[in-house]
Amino acid sequence: MGLSGCAQRAPDAEFVRRIPWIGNGVWLKADLHSHSRFSDGIREPAEVVARAKQYGCDVIAITDHTDHDLRAATDEYFQATAALRQENPDRIMLDGIEWNIPPANGDDHAGVLVPSGPEGIRALKEFKARFDDLGRDSHQEELAHEALRWLAEQCKSWPVAPVVIFNHPSRKAARSLDHLDMILRLRRTSELLVGFEGSPGHQGAATLGSYVGSEPLMDRWDPAAARVGDLWDQLLARGEDFWGAVAFSDFHEELADGLRDHWPGEFSETWLYAPERTAAGALNALHAGSFFADHGWIVREVRLTVAAAGLPRPAWSGESITVRESASVTATIELTIPERDWAGESNRVDQVELIAIDSRRARVVATRAPLGGSVALSESLTVPPGGLVLRARGRRHVVEGPDLCFYTNPIRISSR
Repeated sequence: MGLSGCAQRAPDAEFVRRIPWIGNGVWLKADLHSHSRFSDGIREPAEVVARAKQYGCDVIAITDHTDHDLRAATDEYFQATAALRQENPDRIMLDGIEWNIPPANGDDHAGVLVPSGPEGIRALKEFKARFDDLGRDSHQEELAHEALRWLAEQCKSWPVAPVVIFNHPSRKAARSLDHLDMILRLRRTSELLVGFEGSPGHQGAATLGSYVGSEPLMDRWDPAAARVGDLWDQLLARGEDFWGAVAFSDFHEELADGLRDHWPGEFSETWLYAPERTAAGALNALHAGSFFADHGWIVREVRLTVAAAGLPRPAWSGESITVRESASVTATIELTIPERDWAGESNRVDQVELIAIDSRRARVVATRAPLGGSVALSESLTVPPGGLVLRARGRRHVVEGPDLCFYTNPIRISSR
């Protein structure tokens, strides 16, 4: 009896995690971290949303602080956002809060975003009452784990899960890596924690990002994301598919004698590649990692892809593939460069970089001036034992700095 048909050779490459809307999605500009008079912002929610619309945001969230003496997550708060949703049917309004994460007593924050509707509102109100850490007598990290478990339980019947994003990770940290173990533990509890703000807000402040501690921003980005081999890459190297291509406004006020925040969408941009123009579509994109972020409107439609023999199409940011060990793959950065930037000035991108993370190290493996046309960089790589993770960034040099940059989320390549 012949052996043909008894065993089949595995394909040279195949998807491990595949985003179903790749090639059929829509680009949505999002700002999901801003404040109003319901906490420590100075503007009415309606004005914040109007300015976000003015600056092209498709997806908007007011995320006021959940300190117990503030009015976020109250009936009045949700009535205001519901009215804005009715008044702005051409925009996607997510409900959200900014949570004081235990056990930091208000030093660590995270955005909690839910789809609109009574179940999400009920969950946010109860979440504030149960799990906000500011002013508690006893600060235990277990309360944060309990919060994530509770939220995951509440959303079991929802059409799409909520999203938790760790805000401005290094603002008050002695070292940008200080949160590594905590994030790993929280991720083991729940993957509702999808990522962190690779770039914080307050980009108009006298001290950028209001990062007045020992870890200043690097070209406007948190060192956790901008320093190769730092927190983001450490998480990726440990197998966590964690998203850091996030740049929100953290808008509080725009006054010249204060923080001088940019309005939502005015300077910082996060572009979601979503399955549809809905709240569920936006949340699904945030879970999947199919988005990028930039400053100054320097790029549009950034696509990091990886092609390998056997794949039906190239993998995109947020996806994961497996290939034969020592196989060759081709990483490509494609983008559109607008003629004008956020200030109406002539625009350009001077440099794009490909960053690779494997079991030994993280490093920049390719640096180029954009090739011209839509393809900015194309690089062939040999996949090492244990595989690698790729992410990308680019920059426009600014005389006397800081540069204007963009970042993509990663693609994971496993080897077998």
